[in-house]
Amino acid sequence: MPRPRFLNLDAARRNRLLEAAADEFAAHGYEQASLNKVIERLGLSKGQFYYYFDDKADLFGAVLDWAWRRVLPDTLFDFSRLEAETFWSTLEQFGEGSRDVVRTMPWWIGLWRHLYHPPEDPAIRQVVAEKFELGRQIQLSFVRRGQEIGCIRRDLPDDLLLAVISAFDMAADRWLIDNWDALTSDQRETLPHQLFSVVRRMIELPPPTQEAG
Repeated sequence: MPRPRFLNLDAARRNRLLEAAADEFAAHGYEQASLNKVIERLGLSKGQFYYYFDDKADLFGAVLDWAWRRVLPDTLFDFSRLEAETFWSTLEQFGEGSRDVVRTMPWWIGLWRHLYHPPEDPAIRQVVAEKFELGRQIQLSFVRRGQEIGCIRRDLPDDLLLAVISAFDMAADRWLIDNWDALTSDQRETLPHQLFSVVRRMIELPPPTQEAG
């Protein structure tokens, strides 16, 4: 957690510092990124750096938190307003909006690889665990809303249904992130839509069967 004096900086300066650090960590990885080079890239002296952060892990945690909010802001997930007619299309639009943000951040994929290949540092692993828990809470919220409005199946125990969604989501995200550099631009656009379709088919409440007359 950065020190309060960093949070008191104006938003534009905070964003510039965090984006420069994100680019450095994405390019070299957390463990290989030299703190001296990171500090130099930020345009800070060592004294200024430690005025804002405790250490490299503190900076990295702040970068992950900032990047998460850029792609998945809290305001994106107000599922209470979703209705049956627009439930699935709105969820897909949420995903597309997140990908729009990623397209403007060339460092994002490299940074996000740390979620699936975290360094040994316990502080970083704690930050990663917190992000996965936030993701689970988001999934739980949209499942419950989908069940309320008759879009998501109820024939499975809720914890099993959520486990299926989480396992698929993690496997798909990890595969995409690990293989991103080898994908064509068309694959980067089409695969997320195909994966969304797979999830929908797994969890959507099937239409009622009509008895033969």
